[in-house]
Amino acid sequence: MATSNEDRIRGWRSRRQGGNYTVGAGVAEWRLDPAALFDSNSSPAVLFKPLLARLQGEPHDSVAARRAVYDAIQAELDEAVVRQGADEMVADFSRRRLRLIVRLLEHDIRTEVEVFKPGYMPAKLVEEDLRLNAAHERRVQRRRQEEAQEARRHASRNDVALEIALAPAETGDLAILRDRMRGLHLGHAPRHADEGGGGVRTLFALFIYQLQVMHGESRFALVWALIGPVVLLTLITSMYIILGTHYIMGMDVLTFSMVGATTWIMFRQVTLRTSTAYVSARGLLNLPGVTPLMCAVVHSFLYITVYLVVFGVLISAGHALNLVTLPDNVTGFLMFVVSMGVFGGALGVLFGAISTTWRFFLRVAPIIERFLQLFSSVFLVSEQLPEQYRPWVLWSPLAHGMQLLRSAYFTNYTSQDARLGYFLIALVFMIVVAWAAQRLVRSDVQPM
Repeated sequence: MATSNEDRIRGWRSRRQGGNYTVGAGVAEWRLDPAALFDSNSSPAVLFKPLLARLQGEPHDSVAARRAVYDAIQAELDEAVVRQGADEMVADFSRRRLRLIVRLLEHDIRTEVEVFKPGYMPAKLVEEDLRLNAAHERRVQRRRQEEAQEARRHASRNDVALEIALAPAETGDLAILRDRMRGLHLGHAPRHADEGGGGVRTLFALFIYQLQVMHGESRFALVWALIGPVVLLTLITSMYIILGTHYIMGMDVLTFSMVGATTWIMFRQVTLRTSTAYVSARGLLNLPGVTPLMCAVVHSFLYITVYLVVFGVLISAGHALNLVTLPDNVTGFLMFVVSMGVFGGALGVLFGAISTTWRFFLRVAPIIERFLQLFSSVFLVSEQLPEQYRPWVLWSPLAHGMQLLRSAYFTNYTSQDARLGYFLIALVFMIVVAWAAQRLVRSDVQPM
């Protein structure tokens, strides 16, 4: 009657109590070495030699017989894991190494390689073991990073000081940096030290920093701030020119297109730049008083300011060339432009908060922005639509803001559908939701 694998394993365990296992004329130590078993720097021989010795001492002419030996080694390895209290990741590495050895050894046996010849070693064992070690090191490093991130998150949530171990060279650099920062703070009054929280001084410093970044790395972005509205303006205007339309509800087409195109490009830039700034603020969080919300607010203010200048340039140049008309209510027009920018900033903070927990959300954000563009009176106003289609546009508070903006700009147009109350309530609601969302995820945005 054939012996089952369980019986063979029990036989190996009983014989292990007697000590060593004899192979031929010599004695081969077939016990697994716990000291080297869970060391990733050890040679794969710590598993390979005991496995080969046991395989030589047992009948190995069938797959079932060899499988019994493999299972016995696996059982002893599991017992060593429990006995030594080895870390699960290290234990998993040892199991993977055993499976690798079994696979290569079994392949050589089936291809009739003389595996019991002195000095035998599977051809690809060293190469495969190095690859396995590299993968194990990556997993260890990833786990250390996750543990460090979790420790920073815990310290941030509980307002606990966190000590981070540094290399000797980095410790010296950190000491020099602390001395220099202390010298900078001594040059200011105590009330300007910005300790414990950010203030107007920190906001102004971040604003200057972002201007320098834009000037040093994104000069073309400033040029595109002028070119972008002109491109969209041309697309919108060409559509009306092809249709033979020169006035829309008393508004000339060129000015109508310029106001809508520039406002929406501002809204788009503020939204996407603010959301990116909130997520990528981790490097600046090492500075005292800086928060992700502060970085987002600075970007919003920066791009609103840039596009107010763009509006001034386009309107002045267009009026000088007799292409566009001047605004009727300058104060009201600027107020609604800024309100649309604030709406974009709040939406950007909300997008940034969402992308903190869902890393790929910012890839979806441009699609959402394009969808909002269709329902925000950029290309036409709601009064141009049939009565049954107007509610589809007017559900969007951005459509109300855009039509109120045009009502303030043009003398001959006063929107009958736009509601100031609806736009302001939606604006305040968006600000509150964005603030609450960023407070919920604030502890997840950790310094680099």
